[in-house]
Formats: sequence, C-alpha cells, structure tokens
Amino acid sequence: MKSIAVFFGGVSVEHDVSVITGVLTCNSLDKSYSCVPIYVDRTGEWFTGESLLDPDNFTRLDYKKLTRVSLISGSNVLYAVRGKKFKQLCVISAAINCMHGERGEDGSLAGVLKMSGIANASSDVYPSALAMDKTLTKRALKGIVKTLPYVFTESVKQIEEMALPFDYPVIVKPVFGGSSIGVKIAENKDELSRAVGYALRFGKRVIVEPCLKDFTEINCAAYKNVSGIKVSECEMPVRRTDYLTFADKYESGKRVFPADIPQKISDKIKKITEKVYDIFGFNGVIRIDYFLKDDTVYLNEINSVPGSLAYYLFSDTLAGFTEMLDELLEVARINFAEDNTVKKTYDSGILSSVGSKSAKHL
Repeated sequence: MKSIAVFFGGVSVEHDVSVITGVLTCNSLDKSYSCVPIYVDRTGEWFTGESLLDPDNFTRLDYKKLTRVSLISGSNVLYAVRGKKFKQLCVISAAINCMHGERGEDGSLAGVLKMSGIANASSDVYPSALAMDKTLTKRALKGIVKTLPYVFTESVKQIEEMALPFDYPVIVKPVFGGSSIGVKIAENKDELSRAVGYALRFGKRVIVEPCLKDFTEINCAAYKNVSGIKVSECEMPVRRTDYLTFADKYESGKRVFPADIPQKISDKIKKITEKVYDIFGFNGVIRIDYFLKDDTVYLNEINSVPGSLAYYLFSDTLAGFTEMLDELLEVARINFAEDNTVKKTYDSGILSSVGSKSAKHL
C-alpha cells in the first residue's frame, strides 16, 4: 500500500484554515492508500499521528500522542525523530500540499519534496512562488488578462512620500498574504498610513490597489488529470462589506453557484483560468479569484493551495473529492516518472583539470 503524505498547518496566519483543508483531505483519500498526516505546528516542527485525523483534537492538541518526524534530503523515507536519533517510519510515495500561505503555498514545501525525491500532487516551486507574490503575478500576467493598477511599499514612510497613480478609496493588503488577513480599505492618506502599518504586521511588503465599487467577485478553479486541464464552473462568493473578509469566506460561507453572470462572461473567465494554469505550469488544483466590473474581468489573485482544495467547485460530494485526489496523484506519478528520465548529471572533467586549481584562488 502506497503511503501518501498530507502536509497541513504551518508557520502562517492561515494555519487554522490549513488544518481544516488538511484533515478533510486526509479523510477523503481513497482507502487503497495509507494516509500519513503531517502536521506542521506554529513553530515549524513536523508531527504525525492518528489523532491528527480528528479536527476536534486541534482545540487542545495532545503532543504526547504524536510523533515528531522529518525528511532527509535525497531520501523519500519519513523518519521519526527521537532526540538525536532518527528511526525509519515509512517510504513516502507522494505528497499533497494543504499548507496555505508562506512556508507552504509559496513553493517552500515543493522544494523540500523535490530535494527528497517525492512525487508532488500539488504545484511545483516556480509557479507556487510566482502565484504567492501578488506583484510578480501581475507582472507575469501582463498581456494575458487585465489586473488592477498597483503600487507596493515596504514602509509607512515610503507610502507617505509616494504619489498614488489612482484615486481613493484604496485597498491595502500584504503582498504574500491570503484569506483576507491584514487587509484594510483606506479612504484618505491618513487611513492609508494606518492601513499600511497594519498590513506590515503580516508581511514585509504591502500592495495598494484602487478599491472597486459595485463589482462582483468571481472564483474559478482548475486542476490537471490525465485527459488535460479541467476547469470548474464559476462561483460568486457573497460579501457583506466592500471586500470579501475572512468571516465571509470561512464563517458565513455564502455563495451563488454557478455564478449568476452572463454565459459569455463565465466562458471568458473559464478560458482565462485554463490559459493561466497552462502558461504558469501549475499542477494540482488552483483557484483564481476575479473581479467583475460591468463586463470587464480583472484577475485578482491566484491560490495554488485553495481552501478545501476547492473540491466543492467540481463536486458536491466527498466521494467526488476522493476521485479528484486520485486523479491528482495519478498525474503526480506520471510527472515524477517523466522527470526522472531527464538527465541530471554531466561529467565536465573540470574537477580533474583546471577546476580544482581555480577554486584555490577564489
């Protein structure tokens, strides 16, 4: 039986949301797999154990029932860590990333998996890093889809000295943030300074954009199976304020699905979603969030590890989620096998000739 590692938690403000996604994914895996839940706590340590499969246990987690674990570069073996000793637990065949935010969704975990030689059923390092940085996303999307104008800053002083190229109100958010954490709307320069100061508590860089009025938020997801890229119908999350808050996303959870928008707009959004997935080279499931103002579509952000892996946009049952996970793991297996056919060594002869001598003079 193949062991599938599911990573969740993490050193991120989205830690709690990640726990929900991870536990749901663990419990939805087909029983033909051996699920290995790997919980990354708020300090960055890794743990596994059966109690991690029950979401109710996270209100007061009993670490005595858990085993601290680790991977070692160059090996797909998961080890139990006991003091300074490592004991082999199991061989990991593939992994699913359910870690939202930094040190997970940003490509960090993908890099660890690559170094350990583990098939990854989620996106690789490069597209994950690109999608996580909202400013890089906009630059990469130029000429593909409309995005809102923006400026970014690393300090309150810098933004106070800056002349905005757009009018108030503006929306302020951490460049690497998610789940609407750290987001504020500013109606004037004083509020902008306070909003930037607040957002900087959640990241080193902040992005400022014009705040649209009378717009609609639209979400669309995509993932790859052996037949190609599969795109979901569009959904319209319901917000209670000028922007979609954390409470709107995870507490009320109201939405219109499929979104009540013209068919030609829905088709356009789905086409953009498929194109972005393909051009960025994503794997696994992603969700793209859009703004719809009149008939103009703006891409807001890309989530390479969306909440609940956005399974609800493809199926209204957990059985459908199980099938989706099977498809993701099959693609991961194929990609991993293909990657291993690529030659990764080259005997240049440098070390046996001038290379070693040149190194002495560095």
